[in-house]
Amino acid sequence: MSNSEPSLYLWVRDQLAEDIQKGVLRPNDSLPSERALSERFNVSRMTARQALIQLEKEGLAYTNGRRSRFVAEPKVNYDLSKTISFFASSADRMSELHISVLRRETLEASHLQCEQLNLPSGSKIHFYSRLCRLGTRPAFVEEEYVSADRFPDLWNHDIAQPVSLLFEQVYGIRSVRDQIVLKQSHFTTEISETLALAEPAIGILLEQSVFDEDDQPISFGCQYWRGDVARFSADIRR
Repeated sequence: MSNSEPSLYLWVRDQLAEDIQKGVLRPNDSLPSERALSERFNVSRMTARQALIQLEKEGLAYTNGRRSRFVAEPKVNYDLSKTISFFASSADRMSELHISVLRRETLEASHLQCEQLNLPSGSKIHFYSRLCRLGTRPAFVEEEYVSADRFPDLWNHDIAQPVSLLFEQVYGIRSVRDQIVLKQSHFTTEISETLALAEPAIGILLEQSVFDEDDQPISFGCQYWRGDVARFSADIRR
């Protein structure tokens, strides 16, 4: 195949993807270097680089804050049509799930935050950010806001757990509906470093508002997902 053919890097990508599918390259194995690929397939290093970048874009490979790339583990499935919580959708993998609290504080809500939580002007809100790992893999960073009046002693409880269960068991507030927006996003340096992504990092931004049985907002926030960790799906019936 000629090096001048525009789709050559996709052909190299296909050969690597086949190696991954057959188990020749296993999860977390180092992918061949640009030089090794160049020699193996008789292509330029630029073509080899494009093939590796394409694998990463498709979630078949990942970087770990370095130039080297590794084979990604199989993606977890987040079925948006069946649950409003990733933690609930991954109940069978809870032993692999680890939540670390990065930051928490109580502050005065902005005008927009008051609108999103249906609160009067000047209300106090709790803000927390958390890192969620699946095994040793950073999966996503979550940033979330809730009403301080509705959850007055929140910081007295362990929030390194699925908070929907905490809200229901401690406060009697049950989540029944949510609104979700998914889009691709460039991550900030802080988010990129927390997720062990090399910059410039692009991932999946999930914006989420959660509502109770009276259709009142419980929380709103964002989840910043590594693109190589999850597969988002929905089963829609008409």
